Amino acid sequence: MNILKFFLTAFAACALASSSFGFWEEGHETVGAIADQLIANTRAGQHVHDLLGDETLGVASIWADQAKGSDVTEEMEKFRTDNPKHREFHYTDIPFQEKHYREDSIGATNIDVVHAINACIAILQGKPEQQTVFKDVGPKVALRLLVHYIGDEHQPLHVGAAFLDGTNFINPNGYAGHYNPDQGGNLLMYGHGNLHSFWDGAAVNQAMTNNHAATYLDFSKVLLARPVPKWKTSNNYMSWSREWADDNLQVAAKAHALKVLDEKMAPDKRTHKERPQWTVVPAVPGYDEWASKALEQRIQLGGYRLAGLLKVIWPGPAK
Repeated sequence: MNILKFFLTAFAACALASSSFGFWEEGHETVGAIADQLIANTRAGQHVHDLLGDETLGVASIWADQAKGSDVTEEMEKFRTDNPKHREFHYTDIPFQEKHYREDSIGATNIDVVHAINACIAILQGKPEQQTVFKDVGPKVALRLLVHYIGDEHQPLHVGAAFLDGTNFINPNGYAGHYNPDQGGNLLMYGHGNLHSFWDGAAVNQAMTNNHAATYLDFSKVLLARPVPKWKTSNNYMSWSREWADDNLQVAAKAHALKVLDEKMAPDKRTHKERPQWTVVPAVPGYDEWASKALEQRIQLGGYRLAGLLKVIWPGPAK
């Protein structure tokens, strides 16, 4: 990756973000590319090819974000028309102080990323009646969504969020005082942008630069060459999305090792109403470099977990 591309990408990542976006393209594509290689010559790989044809998981990984844009296919338009709350499928805003994802926590919903992953599994197993997140989503779209949502769940700020009373981070569960949400880090101003966009883009691109990876395929090969991570959590794969949320909550807590400098009012980009935002700086040295290293592990884990889940859905060797 040349230096100009890195700075342009980092600037773009800091300039624009939404709490419904996970990793920008390179992060998602790398998760998908790792899984592509891990399911080669397996029954899962056959099923993926049957559903997607020549479209790889790396390519499919960004479909769910593309569906939120202005230049969409008929298939994307149908998906978002049938599912008007589709932006909410990408994240869960559990307070980063929590150790576990739980249904009754502030920030959890019945259509959040934890539930969306399990809904995709049900559809891919031919049991669409067992899910209530999506309307009229078939296996092909469900597979694309699954690839993306697993990537989203491994971006720590898509699982752990901050809530503030003034300039103090608080856990709103059981809190009696007034507080405001940070919208997954979008309202925490960090550097030239916000904390969410830093984790989505700039930190990912820094990780790629550190590993001399010019493309997501290069990055996937770097991460596959490393020791296999302990990706499996329990024997009950329908609980994996919750357990993975727990795992990523731990990283989200470290991602909020920040000092809040101020609170000020600013217009919301969507509603144009005034709402608070905060300026933050690292509370520990080497934060940016730690973040890029943490994302290397998160992306590698996401790829292995995606492949492992697909092998559970469609077990066995290729026929």
